[in-house]
Amino acid sequence: MKQDFFLRFLKALIPFWNIMMFCYVWALYYNEQTFSGFWSQGLFICVLLYVLIYYAFGKLYHAFKTDIARISELMLSQFLAVGMSDFILYLMCYLMHMRFVNLIPGLVAAVIQLAGTYVLLTVNKSYFAKYIPAQKTVLIYGAKKQRQEGHIETSMDQFIQKLKKKHSGLFDIREVYPDTQKSAELIRKIAEYDTVILCHVSQKLRARILAVCAGEGKNVYITPKLEDIFLMNYEYRYMTDTPLLASPARQREYKSKRFLDVGISLVLLFVFAPFMFLAVICIKLEDGGPVFYRQRRVTMNGKEFDILKFRSMVVDAEKMGYMPAATRDSRITRVGRVIRATRIDETPQLLNILKGDMSIVGPRPERVEHVKKYTEELPEFAYRLRVRGGLTGYAQIYGKYNTSAEDKLKMDLMYIEKQSLLLDLQLILLTVKVMFLPESTEGFS
Repeated sequence: MKQDFFLRFLKALIPFWNIMMFCYVWALYYNEQTFSGFWSQGLFICVLLYVLIYYAFGKLYHAFKTDIARISELMLSQFLAVGMSDFILYLMCYLMHMRFVNLIPGLVAAVIQLAGTYVLLTVNKSYFAKYIPAQKTVLIYGAKKQRQEGHIETSMDQFIQKLKKKHSGLFDIREVYPDTQKSAELIRKIAEYDTVILCHVSQKLRARILAVCAGEGKNVYITPKLEDIFLMNYEYRYMTDTPLLASPARQREYKSKRFLDVGISLVLLFVFAPFMFLAVICIKLEDGGPVFYRQRRVTMNGKEFDILKFRSMVVDAEKMGYMPAATRDSRITRVGRVIRATRIDETPQLLNILKGDMSIVGPRPERVEHVKKYTEELPEFAYRLRVRGGLTGYAQIYGKYNTSAEDKLKMDLMYIEKQSLLLDLQLILLTVKVMFLPESTEGFS
């Protein structure tokens, strides 16, 4: 109990430090300029605004999840939360004062905020690793499904390695069992663990394990089935004395989505124009080949279109047929590595969005041959074509380039079931964070 209390105290120190540092610098250098004659009231309003904005961006970027995220990822999240909050407040100061104010105190304060945050995160992580033991975990997987896919050991090994790489302090995976074992034996083993992870287990066994875990208060993590995702947005109805789940009225896209697409793509074209111009020059200078790479993709209602990218591979990269990019792919040019890492290669797709073939947010449009292949293997894949393909989305934010087709499909369906203007704005802001995470472009090994 003492360890848990002290850990919560350490977590609370991070936002407290950032807010107090802002208060000090704002009161000393900016408040009287902005609220002349209203010093105390103005300071209270500014601090309240800062707290609300910082908390909102911190929640959005998962800046407070110190127990499960790495220090590098937390620092990026805090950098974005602090940077966005400071920028908005200093912009407000400029607008109210109607002239530029000295930004140096604010920039120095931001550096001090982030330096203090790094120290507190390091202490927090060290304390967590020393005093908070990882949850004793058992993983149960669907052996039949894995066998059908032909890579039972590789698939489970990769999944476990990903958990250990990103969440080693949270899960201590002691045992891994196939769901082909007797259910009574599996349930007996579950009693020895704090946490249970279920990966593609059969429906009958899953229901039984969930009932046991709920009764014993154990932590449970489940890879969702496609039908689980379709149920996410269903509503409870009490039309009789039997509870019902009713499907919501489904819409292809919300009404203001096209306005959002056009507005944001125009702004982004203006912002990225210098970088796009530089990319054009560098691609031409490197090998003299074409600047753009066109590829046939499929969007809403099965419509085919040519997606635009800056060419990042050698000119004849697909002379032997299509091959997905590997982690150290010799076909990628020197300029290509830079524009891939910075996502500049994707910026020409803003023109696809203006044309109406794509949206800012939506399932990533797939190649024609991939759509045919995936639809044969997973008929639900066709459901992605109810909406326009997107530049960014759940699969781009929470997945990687080498995430499996089925997992990407699940993420895309989650978006389609929940799409709204607010969700699109959240995903656009989250994309800013993903652009700084190199692992999201990790190729196939």
